[in-house]
Amino acid sequence: MASNHKPPTSRPSSRAGMGLGGRPPSPSLRPPSAALLGGGIPPGTARPGTRGIGTGVVFSQIKVADRPVTQQGLSGMKTGMKGPQRQVMDKSYYLGVLRSKINELTTEINKLQKEIDMYNQENSVYLSYEKRAESLASEIKEFQGQLADYNMLVDKLNTNTDMEEVMNDYHLLKAQNDREAQSIDTIFTERQAKEKLIQAVEYDIQQEKQAAEDIIKNMNEEDQAKYMETKVANEKFVQELYALQQELDAVNMKEQALEAEIAHSQVKQEALQLYEKLHRLEEHRDQMIAEDKSMGSPQEEREKLLKQVKEDNQEIASMDRQLTDIKEKINQLNEGIRQLDMDLEEHQGEKNFKYKELKKREESMDNFLESFEDTKNQELERKAQIEANIVALLEHSSRSINCMKQISSVTNQELKIMQEDLTFKSSEMQKSQSTAKNLGTDSQRLQMDLQKMALLEGKMIDEQATLKEKIEQMTKDLELYNNLPALKAAGEEKKKK
Repeated sequence: MASNHKPPTSRPSSRAGMGLGGRPPSPSLRPPSAALLGGGIPPGTARPGTRGIGTGVVFSQIKVADRPVTQQGLSGMKTGMKGPQRQVMDKSYYLGVLRSKINELTTEINKLQKEIDMYNQENSVYLSYEKRAESLASEIKEFQGQLADYNMLVDKLNTNTDMEEVMNDYHLLKAQNDREAQSIDTIFTERQAKEKLIQAVEYDIQQEKQAAEDIIKNMNEEDQAKYMETKVANEKFVQELYALQQELDAVNMKEQALEAEIAHSQVKQEALQLYEKLHRLEEHRDQMIAEDKSMGSPQEEREKLLKQVKEDNQEIASMDRQLTDIKEKINQLNEGIRQLDMDLEEHQGEKNFKYKELKKREESMDNFLESFEDTKNQELERKAQIEANIVALLEHSSRSINCMKQISSVTNQELKIMQEDLTFKSSEMQKSQSTAKNLGTDSQRLQMDLQKMALLEGKMIDEQATLKEKIEQMTKDLELYNNLPALKAAGEEKKKK
């Protein structure tokens, strides 16, 4: 402990009023007899705040190294500052202080623990009260709805409203509720679909990010460094773009505000028109000044014009030669085209014949398709009529059978008539059944023919489109080569440029 309590070289005077700047400790614990030095001043009678100087006696300051150390390792005794206190702060003193502080801490901890328990209890009670309040609030809402219904019923009864009006109101409200419920269901389904779509997109984004990270990991160090540099540059450019976009938005807002301000002020509109006119005049002035500077003397201008005329004449002569060459090529191409036309007429006679046959067949198919719905409806009506006849015949035959059962005695002539009638009706029924089968087979055959015709029509449309493209290309080529003035004008424009 001697190292932790280093005494100062000098200290102020104590309340005992001794005139010593510092004194060594005595082995005995009694107060020193030197307190009566310097005039015989008893302890406790000195004025506070006096210097440590006696009457005619001056003590020199004692160094820290010269102070003795006691056997307990203390660095000397300290005088009491406030009356009678413990003079030596040894181990027991500090243990007592530590115990007092521990007792204070334990009491404070117990106090805080009690407060925490109280808060937890109050919180649990609050949660139970909150749940109960929610249940009571739901019950209050239900009771409020019932009260509103009862109030409406009382109003209806007081106003002598008919039951029909009440039922109409009920049906209207029910229909409205059904529509709202249906709309809510559709919104919910749309929301679910949107959420699923968002999840799918987020999953795709994560997959793409993972793939990008894998690609970056598989890169060599140089490519990774280059990628990081480009990434940093990209982020920097994005920030710059965001800042520039904000500046642009601010400028646009300012422009709109200025335009609105100009629109509300006639004087500013006139000033803007005058400023634009001034700007145009300044541009025209600058252009005229530049032309004036670029112009030389009349002799130089004459020489320039002569030189330009000579160059133009040379270009015109070269263009004329090119035109003659182009005319010769056009004539050669026309001869080749005529020869090709003759060859096509010779070799494509059979193809033209087939094309005509296909054209006729296409017309017949178009007519069939146009009249297909009408014929189909007619056949269906005929089928329905036949089925109705069959049903009527069956009913008639059943009635006849019942009559035969009821009649006990039937003559031969009547039996013969009934047999003839039965044979006739059975033959009619067989005919109707065969007709229905024939109609079914005809319908299937017509469907197959329709599919075949659709395929042929698609092929013919494709061939027709290719032929039209070829004809248009050939006509464009002919128009291009036949229009010699346009070619000449284009050549002159090219020469001027």
